[in-house]
Amino acid sequence: MRMVSNFVFLLLGVFLLGKVEVYAQQPPQFSQFVFNNFLINPASGGTNDYIDFKLGYRTQWLGFGAQPVTFLFSAHSPISLGNKEPGRFGDKPHHAVGGYLLKDATGPISKFNGYLSYSYHMRLSYTVRASFGFFGGVKQYKLDPAGLTTPDKMESLPSFTAIAPDAAAGFWIYSKKYFGGVSAHQLIPLGLGGTANKLTMHYFLTGGYVIKIKKIESKLIPSAHVKFGLTTPIQTDIQVKFDYQNILWAALAYRKTDALIGIVGFNVYNTFQLGYAFDFTLSKLRKYSSNTHEIIISWRFKPRQRMQDTKCPDWG
Repeated sequence: MRMVSNFVFLLLGVFLLGKVEVYAQQPPQFSQFVFNNFLINPASGGTNDYIDFKLGYRTQWLGFGAQPVTFLFSAHSPISLGNKEPGRFGDKPHHAVGGYLLKDATGPISKFNGYLSYSYHMRLSYTVRASFGFFGGVKQYKLDPAGLTTPDKMESLPSFTAIAPDAAAGFWIYSKKYFGGVSAHQLIPLGLGGTANKLTMHYFLTGGYVIKIKKIESKLIPSAHVKFGLTTPIQTDIQVKFDYQNILWAALAYRKTDALIGIVGFNVYNTFQLGYAFDFTLSKLRKYSSNTHEIIISWRFKPRQRMQDTKCPDWG
């Protein structure tokens, strides 16, 4: 029995601490980070005057029998706390709330996250705004031993479930010309299920700039996303996105030592958006997998006003 326990804890430790990249990072990653900033940074929720719903699906490293699969649902919106003074949205400080649900599965190991968010937005100058925000919620880790055996094939593996509180915090600064932010995830370093495994802090840096192409009413948006943790190496995504008249977009991205990424998408009346990303694996895993697919669907809703009358963010 002691050997069985050691095997279970070793497997969980490899996954949870993220020391072996094959078992993925603790916080799941998405290639369309510019399209999905809220998942990375809670301070970015409610930057625009509408309710934003998103559904996401990502299947990674196709070809493995136990490749990572991620499902996402998120929503966020600015709210009014009794301030009825007239004025344009963003002229005065405002609050925003939201949340997301995420399920991440890698073979016999699965993770379910549930969070609520709050952010406060303020105006720094006529064109620049900043916000602070946080996530609060829980993580559930689960090991399903079905199909797993010990080396001597004599003992069956026990199931394992661990639930831990979690929190994240972030800062976001934005204008029509640029955006950027920093966030820290897994702020509560608690042990899982009485084991020696702990949630370790991860940090995210994001930034981008909008270059307008006035002749064709389009935009070029270079951006970068940096991820690192206390037990994981630095990982950098560099992306260039071309947005044609806020109708169609295409992007090319590079993730250091990991993948070359192509992204395409479209926007319908500023209400419905769909983005698709294809990660072409560059690491040694390309010998064993057929790359990665990711889809994110967004629906924006604004009561009592047509969304085609509402300008989308220049960098979203």
